[in-house]
Amino acid sequence: GFGFSSGLVSSGGLGGAGLGFGGFGGIQTAQNQPGLFNQQASQSSQLFNTASALSAPSVLSDERDSILARWNQLQAFWGVGKGYYSSSTPPVEFSQENPFCRFKAVGYSCVPDVKDEDGLVALALNKKEADVRSQQQQLVESMHKVLGGNPTLSVNVEGVRALPDDQAEMIIYLVERSPNGTSKRVPASTLYSYMEQMNVKSALQQLGVIMAVSRTALTPAQLKQLLQSPPERC
Repeated sequence: GFGFSSGLVSSGGLGGAGLGFGGFGGIQTAQNQPGLFNQQASQSSQLFNTASALSAPSVLSDERDSILARWNQLQAFWGVGKGYYSSSTPPVEFSQENPFCRFKAVGYSCVPDVKDEDGLVALALNKKEADVRSQQQQLVESMHKVLGGNPTLSVNVEGVRALPDDQAEMIIYLVERSPNGTSKRVPASTLYSYMEQMNVKSALQQLGVIMAVSRTALTPAQLKQLLQSPPERC
Protein backbone atom coordinates (compact mmCIF):
# COMPACT_ATOMS: atom_id res chain seq x y z
CA GLY A 1 0.00 0.00 0.00
CA PHE A 2 2.77 2.42 0.90
CA GLY A 3 4.77 1.54 -2.20
CA PHE A 4 1.72 2.00 -4.45
CA SER A 5 1.11 5.43 -2.93
CA SER A 6 4.75 6.39 -3.37
CA GLY A 7 4.69 5.26 -6.96
CA LEU A 8 1.60 7.35 -7.61
CA VAL A 9 3.31 10.45 -6.26
CA SER A 10 6.44 9.68 -8.17
CA SER A 11 4.73 9.18 -11.53
CA GLY A 12 1.80 11.56 -11.21
CA GLY A 13 2.80 14.29 -8.80
CA LEU A 14 6.17 15.16 -10.21
CA GLY A 15 5.01 14.60 -13.75
CA GLY A 16 2.10 16.96 -13.15
CA ALA A 17 4.41 19.49 -11.60
CA GLY A 18 6.72 19.23 -14.55
CA LEU A 19 3.84 19.90 -16.94
CA GLY A 20 2.74 22.79 -14.81
CA PHE A 21 6.12 24.42 -14.80
CA GLY A 22 6.45 23.78 -18.50
CA GLY A 23 3.18 25.54 -19.16
CA PHE A 24 4.13 28.43 -16.94
CA GLY A 25 7.46 28.71 -18.66
CA GLY A 26 5.67 28.79 -22.02
CA ILE A 27 3.59 31.90 -21.17
CA GLN A 28 4.72 34.99 -23.04
CA THR A 29 3.51 38.48 -22.39
CA ALA A 30 2.44 40.95 -25.07
CA GLN A 31 5.62 42.90 -24.43
CA ASN A 32 7.61 39.87 -25.55
CA GLN A 33 5.64 39.77 -28.83
CA PRO A 34 6.34 43.03 -30.70
CA GLY A 35 3.75 42.32 -33.42
CA LEU A 36 0.91 41.79 -30.95
CA PHE A 37 1.90 44.80 -28.87
CA ASN A 38 2.04 47.06 -31.93
CA GLN A 39 -1.37 45.77 -33.06
CA GLN A 40 -2.93 46.53 -29.67
CA ALA A 41 -1.33 49.97 -29.61
CA SER A 42 -2.63 50.69 -33.12
CA GLN A 43 -6.17 49.63 -32.18
CA SER A 44 -6.05 51.80 -29.06
CA SER A 45 -4.82 54.78 -31.06
CA GLN A 46 -7.52 54.22 -33.70
CA LEU A 47 -10.23 54.12 -31.02
CA PHE A 48 -8.87 57.31 -29.43
CA ASN A 49 -8.80 59.11 -32.78
CA THR A 50 -12.34 57.97 -33.56
CA ALA A 51 -13.57 59.20 -30.17
CA SER A 52 -11.84 62.53 -30.80
CA ALA A 53 -13.56 62.88 -34.16
CA LEU A 54 -16.94 62.22 -32.55
CA SER A 55 -16.54 64.38 -29.45
CA ALA A 56 -13.90 67.08 -29.81
CA PRO A 57 -12.48 67.67 -33.28
CA SER A 58 -10.10 70.61 -33.59
CA VAL A 59 -9.88 71.27 -37.30
CA LEU A 60 -11.20 74.82 -37.60
CA SER A 61 -10.84 75.91 -33.96
CA ASP A 62 -14.20 77.66 -33.85
CA GLU A 63 -17.91 76.85 -33.48
CA ARG A 64 -17.83 74.94 -36.77
CA ASP A 65 -16.00 72.10 -35.02
CA SER A 66 -19.19 71.27 -33.11
CA ILE A 67 -21.02 70.89 -36.43
CA LEU A 68 -18.18 68.71 -37.70
CA ALA A 69 -18.47 66.54 -34.59
CA ARG A 70 -22.16 65.91 -35.31
CA TRP A 71 -21.37 65.07 -38.91
CA ASN A 72 -18.67 62.64 -37.76
CA GLN A 73 -21.16 61.05 -35.35
CA LEU A 74 -23.63 60.50 -38.17
CA GLN A 75 -20.94 58.94 -40.35
CA ALA A 76 -19.78 56.69 -37.52
CA PHE A 77 -23.33 55.57 -36.76
CA TRP A 78 -23.88 54.82 -40.44
CA GLY A 79 -20.46 53.17 -40.81
CA VAL A 80 -19.30 55.03 -43.92
CA GLY A 81 -17.09 58.07 -44.48
CA LYS A 82 -14.10 59.89 -43.04
CA GLY A 83 -13.87 61.61 -39.69
CA TYR A 84 -11.67 64.70 -39.60
CA TYR A 85 -10.58 65.56 -36.08
CA SER A 86 -7.28 67.44 -36.48
CA SER A 87 -5.79 69.80 -39.03
CA SER A 88 -2.42 68.08 -38.81
CA THR A 89 -3.35 64.39 -38.97
CA PRO A 90 -5.23 62.25 -41.51
CA PRO A 91 -8.91 61.50 -40.84
CA VAL A 92 -10.15 58.22 -39.44
CA GLU A 93 -11.95 55.86 -41.78
CA PHE A 94 -15.42 54.83 -40.64
CA SER A 95 -16.51 51.30 -41.48
CA GLN A 96 -19.43 49.18 -40.30
CA GLU A 97 -17.00 47.43 -37.96
CA ASN A 98 -16.33 50.57 -35.95
CA PRO A 99 -17.67 50.31 -32.36
CA PHE A 100 -20.03 53.27 -32.83
CA CYS A 101 -21.87 51.87 -35.86
CA ARG A 102 -25.58 51.68 -35.09
CA PHE A 103 -27.57 52.05 -38.29
CA LYS A 104 -28.27 48.81 -40.14
CA ALA A 105 -30.93 50.06 -42.53
CA VAL A 106 -32.80 53.23 -43.29
CA GLY A 107 -36.36 53.33 -44.54
CA TYR A 108 -38.80 56.08 -45.23
CA SER A 109 -42.35 56.55 -46.44
CA CYS A 110 -44.10 59.61 -47.81
CA VAL A 111 -47.05 61.00 -45.94
CA PRO A 112 -50.00 60.51 -48.29
CA ASP A 113 -51.97 63.56 -49.37
CA VAL A 114 -55.09 61.65 -50.47
CA LYS A 115 -58.26 63.11 -49.01
CA ASP A 116 -61.27 61.26 -47.70
CA GLU A 117 -63.44 62.78 -50.42
CA ASP A 118 -61.18 61.18 -53.05
CA GLY A 119 -62.84 57.92 -52.00
CA LEU A 120 -59.87 55.59 -52.53
CA VAL A 121 -59.93 52.17 -50.90
CA ALA A 122 -57.12 49.65 -51.46
CA LEU A 123 -58.06 45.98 -51.71
CA ALA A 124 -55.48 43.24 -51.28
CA LEU A 125 -56.45 40.21 -53.35
CA ASN A 126 -55.12 36.70 -53.15
CA LYS A 127 -54.53 36.73 -56.90
CA LYS A 128 -51.60 37.47 -59.18
CA GLU A 129 -51.42 40.90 -60.77
CA ALA A 130 -51.82 39.45 -64.27
CA ASP A 131 -54.94 37.55 -63.22
CA VAL A 132 -56.44 40.65 -61.60
CA ARG A 133 -55.86 42.67 -64.75
CA SER A 134 -57.35 39.98 -67.00
CA GLN A 135 -60.35 39.57 -64.68
CA GLN A 136 -60.73 43.26 -63.84
CA GLN A 137 -64.10 43.77 -65.54
CA GLN A 138 -65.60 40.66 -63.91
CA LEU A 139 -64.25 41.72 -60.51
CA VAL A 140 -65.71 45.21 -60.89
CA GLU A 141 -69.12 43.81 -61.81
CA SER A 142 -69.04 41.34 -58.91
CA MET A 143 -68.03 44.08 -56.46
CA HIS A 144 -70.85 46.26 -57.72
CA LYS A 145 -73.31 43.50 -56.86
CA VAL A 146 -71.73 42.96 -53.43
CA LEU A 147 -71.99 46.70 -52.72
CA GLY A 148 -75.73 46.66 -53.35
CA GLY A 149 -76.03 46.76 -57.14
CA ASN A 150 -77.48 50.27 -57.05
CA PRO A 151 -77.66 51.58 -60.66
CA THR A 152 -76.73 55.07 -59.49
CA LEU A 153 -73.39 53.75 -58.17
CA SER A 154 -70.43 52.63 -60.25
CA VAL A 155 -67.20 50.92 -59.17
CA ASN A 156 -64.06 52.39 -60.73
CA VAL A 157 -60.46 51.16 -60.64
CA GLU A 158 -57.74 53.67 -59.83
CA GLY A 159 -54.87 51.24 -60.30
CA VAL A 160 -53.53 47.71 -59.91
CA ARG A 161 -50.09 46.68 -58.71
CA ALA A 162 -48.31 43.50 -57.64
CA LEU A 163 -47.77 42.56 -54.00
CA PRO A 164 -45.40 39.95 -52.52
CA ASP A 165 -46.41 36.28 -52.37
CA ASP A 166 -48.29 36.37 -55.69
CA GLN A 167 -50.89 38.81 -54.39
CA ALA A 168 -52.14 42.04 -55.93
CA GLU A 169 -53.55 45.37 -54.84
CA MET A 170 -56.51 47.00 -56.54
CA ILE A 171 -57.43 50.57 -55.62
CA ILE A 172 -61.07 51.38 -56.26
CA TYR A 173 -63.48 54.25 -55.72
CA LEU A 174 -67.24 54.54 -55.90
CA VAL A 175 -69.03 57.22 -57.93
CA GLU A 176 -72.61 58.16 -57.13
CA ARG A 177 -74.73 59.83 -59.84
CA SER A 178 -77.64 62.04 -58.87
CA PRO A 179 -80.87 62.47 -60.91
CA ASN A 180 -79.83 65.95 -62.04
CA GLY A 181 -76.80 64.49 -63.85
CA THR A 182 -74.08 65.46 -61.37
CA SER A 183 -71.81 62.90 -59.79
CA LYS A 184 -69.49 62.68 -56.82
CA ARG A 185 -67.24 60.14 -55.22
CA VAL A 186 -68.38 58.29 -52.14
CA PRO A 187 -66.01 59.21 -49.26
CA ALA A 188 -63.37 56.57 -48.54
CA SER A 189 -64.44 56.30 -44.89
CA THR A 190 -68.03 55.58 -45.92
CA LEU A 191 -67.02 52.94 -48.48
CA TYR A 192 -64.56 51.30 -46.10
CA SER A 193 -67.10 51.16 -43.25
CA TYR A 194 -69.60 49.49 -45.57
CA MET A 195 -67.01 46.94 -46.71
CA GLU A 196 -66.20 46.06 -43.11
CA GLN A 197 -69.74 44.86 -42.43
CA MET A 198 -69.66 41.13 -41.79
CA ASN A 199 -71.91 40.06 -44.67
CA VAL A 200 -70.19 42.37 -47.18
CA LYS A 201 -66.73 41.39 -45.96
CA SER A 202 -67.61 37.71 -46.32
CA ALA A 203 -68.88 38.25 -49.88
CA LEU A 204 -65.69 40.15 -50.81
CA GLN A 205 -63.60 37.28 -49.46
CA GLN A 206 -65.34 35.00 -51.94
CA LEU A 207 -63.92 37.27 -54.65
CA GLY A 208 -60.38 36.89 -53.28
CA VAL A 209 -60.26 40.08 -51.18
CA ILE A 210 -58.19 39.40 -48.08
CA MET A 211 -57.96 42.95 -46.73
CA ALA A 212 -59.33 46.44 -47.34
CA VAL A 213 -57.58 49.67 -46.36
CA SER A 214 -58.92 53.21 -46.60
CA ARG A 215 -56.41 55.35 -48.51
CA THR A 216 -56.70 58.63 -46.67
CA ALA A 217 -54.13 60.98 -45.20
CA LEU A 218 -53.92 61.50 -41.45
CA THR A 219 -55.57 64.59 -40.11
CA PRO A 220 -53.28 67.09 -38.32
CA ALA A 221 -54.68 65.89 -34.98
CA GLN A 222 -54.05 62.22 -35.85
CA LEU A 223 -50.53 62.98 -37.06
CA LYS A 224 -49.75 64.89 -33.86
CA GLN A 225 -51.05 62.01 -31.75
CA LEU A 226 -48.99 59.50 -33.75
CA LEU A 227 -45.79 61.52 -33.33
CA GLN A 228 -46.39 61.95 -29.60
CA SER A 229 -47.09 58.26 -29.05
CA PRO A 230 -45.43 56.31 -31.88
CA PRO A 231 -46.21 52.59 -32.06
CA GLU A 232 -43.58 50.12 -30.90
CA ARG A 233 -41.27 48.75 -33.56
CA CYS A 234 -41.90 45.22 -34.78
